[in-house]
Amino acid sequence: MNATILTLLLALAPAGDPGALAAGVQGFYKEKQDFAAEFTQEIERPNLPDRPLKKRGRVFFKKPGLMRWDYLEPDKVYYISNGEVLWNYIPESALAYKLLVKDSDLFYALRFLYGEGDLEKDFHLSTGGPEDGLLRLVLKPRGDEQTFKEVHLLADPKTFEIKATIVIDPADNESRIRFTKLSYAPLKTKDFHFKAPKGVRVEDLSNPLAPPK
Repeated sequence: MNATILTLLLALAPAGDPGALAAGVQGFYKEKQDFAAEFTQEIERPNLPDRPLKKRGRVFFKKPGLMRWDYLEPDKVYYISNGEVLWNYIPESALAYKLLVKDSDLFYALRFLYGEGDLEKDFHLSTGGPEDGLLRLVLKPRGDEQTFKEVHLLADPKTFEIKATIVIDPADNESRIRFTKLSYAPLKTKDFHFKAPKGVRVEDLSNPLAPPK
């Protein structure tokens, strides 16, 4: 189903039809192979309402299942996945955590960004009020995920491109990410593979019995 037909369906559907919006979002990313953007993140915490955390960096996705988040400010932190293993590398601490992608609820939830999964099957869908002219699709997990309660996708009403996300965790912390300078140019596969630099301690969370390296 092409983007024009999806646009017409959304326009003709009852106001706030989550199924039509989900189809539009998923259809947009199904046609993309690579994705890169700059991002800003603000985390609001109920227990510290006047002290939001602010971060920025760059994010990359590549089919099938490759992902990388480079946090650059205020501290450098990297999340790198080859589709099977997810690394969290913290240069300042000379520490890297290794875990399996299947054990990361949020990574699994957002796999539609690289053309996998089915939003309507994976989530309870609803719509919310628009924000800054963007349509809001609300995703609630069907299972008992431990890392998030809801994911909000803020999409361009014409293209269905995701411009921002909101993740609400079980403690009601709210993480808002906005994307800018979006690009769909080809990315190099080698940039999604990680090898711990010399002197970096590795905590293997994929194997609780493995000793630190």
